[in-house]
Amino acid sequence: MRYRILGRTGMKVSVLGCGTNALAGISQEQANIVLNYAIDKGINVIETGSRRTYGIIEEMVGNAISDRRDEIWLFSKSIELTAKEMLRDVDQSLASLRTDHIDLYQLGNIRFPHQLERCLAPNGALRGLIRAQREGKVTFIGITSHAPDILMKAMESFPFDNVQFLLNMANPYALEEVIPYAKRRGIGTISMQPTGHGFLKPASKAFRFSFCSGVDVVLSGMYSLGTIDENVAFAEPEPTEAEWEGLLRELRELPSSGCRQCGACMPCPQEIGIPTIMTFTHYRAKYGLLPPGERAFMEQAQRASRCDECGECEKRCPYRLSIIPVVKMVAGKI
Repeated sequence: MRYRILGRTGMKVSVLGCGTNALAGISQEQANIVLNYAIDKGINVIETGSRRTYGIIEEMVGNAISDRRDEIWLFSKSIELTAKEMLRDVDQSLASLRTDHIDLYQLGNIRFPHQLERCLAPNGALRGLIRAQREGKVTFIGITSHAPDILMKAMESFPFDNVQFLLNMANPYALEEVIPYAKRRGIGTISMQPTGHGFLKPASKAFRFSFCSGVDVVLSGMYSLGTIDENVAFAEPEPTEAEWEGLLRELRELPSSGCRQCGACMPCPQEIGIPTIMTFTHYRAKYGLLPPGERAFMEQAQRASRCDECGECEKRCPYRLSIIPVVKMVAGKI
């Protein structure tokens, strides 16, 4: 396994980390097996989320690996809260994970300006994390978001230790400003969804795109031994400049809708999954999608025919994207 230093934190982290958002879909026994196998393979980053936000996942992680706490870096997060609520969530996380400290705790899934403002307010969630840090419950503080512009504003407003973001060939926007800015400031970088939650085909190319991008850690949900072995194989080769240039050439040839999957366009009155259509239409046309992604895409493509051009999605989109033409194009092809 290859390792990097996570920004200015000094943590020596595996370039491949375990995301756990879908752990609740397997048994505790299977979680015990896969998480311990991942550690055995050299993966030393496990990222999870608070019970209030993500249900029983933290408890499953704690049950699985608490006896190997000194072998891993443990990261967690909680969604937009007040300072008091964040402190409560940190305490709950410590109990669920069976530990006396969490190495990195993040403001989770901050997608819109009003959420960031609320978190940065005098009585906002960030103040709770700062207090938890002073009390030794949290070592480093970070923030996660699907929206690059939100992360840019966050990094300019507070010296976060880490930023976490979407990054894959269908959603490459963190490359433009977030990663370069974070690197200049010594801020750690963690990317997630290298295959778009199992959508992107070929998986090897999708994974290598994330590993070659220069991020410190690529998070992937791994819920079987075979998946862990496959992901480790994707992670281990040292990226070369030639490989990265080749991937960037392919990216430049791939049309882009500009969708950051922030979700501002939702809900659609016709129940159309607009982010799925906007994110994967062009990638699918060139490379195809893995079976789970194809099924999910086709479900939304069928719904796309319901579009009545009400325009609500385009009014709400912070990036002023032309959504209706893409939805209509997809509807016309099924």
